[in-house]
Amino acid sequence: MKFQRKKLAGALAYALGVGGALVVVGTPVQAADIKVDVTGSNIRRVEGEGALPVQVITRDDIEKSGAQTAMELIDRLSATQSLGNFNNTLGEGTTLAGFNGASLRGLGTQRTLVLLNGRRVAPYALSNTSSPSAAGVDINAIPLSAIERIEVLKDGASAVYGADAVGGVINFILRKDYQGSEASFTYLDSEHGGGGTRRMNGTVGFGDLATNKFNAFLTVDYVNQLSLRASDRYVSHTAYLPQFGVDRTSGNSLPSNISQSANDFGPGGGTAFKGTHNPGNPACLPPFSFPTVPSPLQCRFDYASVIDTIPPSEQTNVLGKVTWQITPNHQAFFEASYFHGDFTQRISPTPVSSSFTINPVLLFPSSPFYPAAYVTSLGGAANQPIRLGWRALEFGPRTDELKSDTWRAVAGLQGVIGGWDYQAAVRYTQNKQIDAYTDGYLSEARLLPVLASGIINPFGFNTPAAIAAGNTAKIFGDASSNKAKDYGLDAKISNEIYQMPAGPLALAAGIEARHEYLSLTNADFLSSGDIVGGAGAIPSLTSSNRNVWAVFGELSIPIVKTLEGNVQVRFDHYSDFGSTTNPKFAMRWQPTSNLLVRGSYGKGFRAPALADISQPNFRTNTNNSFSDPIRCPVTASGNDCDLQFNSQRGGNPSLKPERSDQYNAGVVWDVTSQLSVGADFFNVKINDVITILAADTIFANFAAYAPNFVVRNPPDLSFPNLPGEIAFVKEPTFNLGKQEVTGVDVDFKYRMPTAWGKFTAGLNGTYLIHYKQSDPITGDMVEFIGTAGAPQGAITRWKHYASVDWEYGPWAATVSQTFQNGYAEVVGTGPRRVSAYEIYDLQARYNGIKNVKLTAGIRNIFDRAPPQSAGVGTFQEGYDASYGDPRGRMFFGTLNIAFK
Repeated sequence: MKFQRKKLAGALAYALGVGGALVVVGTPVQAADIKVDVTGSNIRRVEGEGALPVQVITRDDIEKSGAQTAMELIDRLSATQSLGNFNNTLGEGTTLAGFNGASLRGLGTQRTLVLLNGRRVAPYALSNTSSPSAAGVDINAIPLSAIERIEVLKDGASAVYGADAVGGVINFILRKDYQGSEASFTYLDSEHGGGGTRRMNGTVGFGDLATNKFNAFLTVDYVNQLSLRASDRYVSHTAYLPQFGVDRTSGNSLPSNISQSANDFGPGGGTAFKGTHNPGNPACLPPFSFPTVPSPLQCRFDYASVIDTIPPSEQTNVLGKVTWQITPNHQAFFEASYFHGDFTQRISPTPVSSSFTINPVLLFPSSPFYPAAYVTSLGGAANQPIRLGWRALEFGPRTDELKSDTWRAVAGLQGVIGGWDYQAAVRYTQNKQIDAYTDGYLSEARLLPVLASGIINPFGFNTPAAIAAGNTAKIFGDASSNKAKDYGLDAKISNEIYQMPAGPLALAAGIEARHEYLSLTNADFLSSGDIVGGAGAIPSLTSSNRNVWAVFGELSIPIVKTLEGNVQVRFDHYSDFGSTTNPKFAMRWQPTSNLLVRGSYGKGFRAPALADISQPNFRTNTNNSFSDPIRCPVTASGNDCDLQFNSQRGGNPSLKPERSDQYNAGVVWDVTSQLSVGADFFNVKINDVITILAADTIFANFAAYAPNFVVRNPPDLSFPNLPGEIAFVKEPTFNLGKQEVTGVDVDFKYRMPTAWGKFTAGLNGTYLIHYKQSDPITGDMVEFIGTAGAPQGAITRWKHYASVDWEYGPWAATVSQTFQNGYAEVVGTGPRRVSAYEIYDLQARYNGIKNVKLTAGIRNIFDRAPPQSAGVGTFQEGYDASYGDPRGRMFFGTLNIAFK
């Protein structure tokens, strides 16, 4: 097959994406060679030209995919490290309820830049108990019905966009010049119940730019996500996994576990009994509590029996755009959008023990429920208080109503002046969260006196009067209000400035200025630490802000007829971190009409997020449960064993910016008129990686980390020869060292027209060669490929999305496969393999009725459950929530009606 230089768009598209339902290959250039903006470049050019790996997902691809949200599409990209991922799933300890972020190359949501029409969107305002570096842009705020296409730049782009574009860029492009109106309704349900989705959207557009000199469109998108209980799926129904040697049940139970410490003794003295026991053992209270092999004398609470794995939510997106054709060469435009999300987070009832309060939780001998005979049988002092490990089951699950609102407005001009393409705009974008406590949260200042009064029975069910007394300790109202803002202006120009022998020399230049702002405001009961189940005070961040301004330029240089170079450079100045200059160099070589070779090198920069440097230190709990390796084998106490320890997190004003280097090299080959293949090698190296030193890492190598990151109380009277109990674990935000990711993206597409219709087969895959990060202690680079130990979670070596499309008259169908390799995890009884995960989807489409499109399909045809995993994701047990979808086989149907 022959194609001219101007038709390089087709060749690039072949390399940049394949497969009908997700990606497009061989997109033809329009006959008029209309210039457009291309993600990763400031030079307007014929669509598809360039030397960078940009994967394009068109409107047609979106409709073929059957995806209901933008996040569902992003999760299928092979460049992301997830498959069927519900980031807004939640278990115990999750703190970003409702957040869905994109993580290209597995480098984290904070290192993937998300744009809407080429401009920034405000980041998700962090929850007060989240790790400062955890968030990015919430993909939920992007309405899928308003999107014309999605461009995914799988390369660093700091030379064009500045900070955050280390792993890559995802640019959502809005519809243009849309006329008419349409509405669609989607109903999706799981065969096994729970986790269904209801979606409605409508779009209206009017005005023709050519004849009416204006166009306006408005789209409204509503998604109702139904909840899924952990107990409704076998893979997630329990935190007790003896087959893996894992017990992650909680020692805060109903009936209450008890222990005794001489530190709590008053007059009369005596000897404290050893270990943690339960007077209700072995009966306990199944299915909520039961004895386990590691803790046969206790009653262990199985929190998986009462939590959601997918929270119920309602999300509404409204987006509008107006374009005015002022003159033949000048346009004015205005974009505005609003997102509102309501997310209900239900986690287990409050754990009531000294580990989760400021003051000790004691039951005194004066209580009518004090088990004196049992304490005596254990060899303890029945005239002294005992410590409780109680679960306030009768007071209901802790329930939050999180409201997230995102506003965005952009106004600008674009056109041509004296042969120069120009664009200038001002923008404002903001995300605000309000987290309200609606049930189950208890005030320490009010609960402990009720316990001391003797009315509460911590070993069984309570009377209505006791429950009424306990209810007086409940906390209601807004717990926190967080706000993130990003606003500013930008302007750029581009033109062909000189005709060289091999073609035109093109130049682009521009400026950008923006202001970033963050505030985290907590209610008094958070600021004071008066929350049972917390770990201490969580101070507010009144505000943190900075100014950023930048200048940038780009040259496209035709060296010879078959070889073109591209040079980009950007200078950024931060009011809090000084200046940085980041260049990028790219080459594109087309030795024959059907072969393209390309490569690039660039430098990147990411300043610490405002929360990284400004969030005050606060106390929370470790995301997972651990045992003190020094005290637990001796004391067998619930204060030392299988416990969420107190932890200290917060920002670090001494952080340095991250700096990175990115390399890419690729080839695109039109083998025949029907077959297209492509491959791109990539390498990303990051220095001074900003991360959290998590408790998982500290306890995995306790001897090395404990001296600097574990703070203990003084030795206690019961075990004077041991170090004191762990007071808290430091989980600091710091510059870790280095990180490196290396791999290959591969693309394939084959088109076969037949008498029975047109068939298109495609595959888009990513093979990781290395995923390394330096050890915080030794500095040695550690390989995380195929393991669950990476800072961003499990890293699999291979992931792909494959599909076969069929079109025949008004009929069409797509069958697709998403596949991700397994990985190794080292927990419980030792190393084990989490198996590979693959799901197949099928959908059929019919448009033989005027103005009507019908779609029906099956997600996960073979009802594949996520592979069992002994790993833990903030207490969401039995499977890796970032790796698999627990809903199983699902059926869906969509009705789309156009009103012309």
